[in-house]
Amino acid sequence: MRDRAKRTRTVAVVVVAALVGSTLLGALAALGGGGRSTVQIPSQGPWTVLVAADLRTAATCAQDPAVADAYVSQEAPAAGGGITMASDARVDDVERVVQCLARVIDPALIEVVQASPAA
Repeated sequence: MRDRAKRTRTVAVVVVAALVGSTLLGALAALGGGGRSTVQIPSQGPWTVLVAADLRTAATCAQDPAVADAYVSQEAPAAGGGITMASDARVDDVERVVQCLARVIDPALIEVVQASPAA
């Protein structure tokens, strides 16, 4: 009887350790993601980053030097807003802004589109 209780306790400790470990790995993957977000970025610019959330919660992201303009919908916070990247912005500039936004806003609510070139 004593061996069975010890074996049950050992199995319980292993199961709990595995659950904690997998939870921590999942959290690290969600936060870090290897330095990349899950938001798809078109290979060619110019780009606009659309946000279907309150962009005001990530106002510091709009202060990036590669940002030309940021706007919030009149129906904010429900309708979101967008960030227009500078015409000379590169893909890594867009990635940096998207990663900044993803720290505050769910990446599922962020979309990068190719903007029409200025006339």
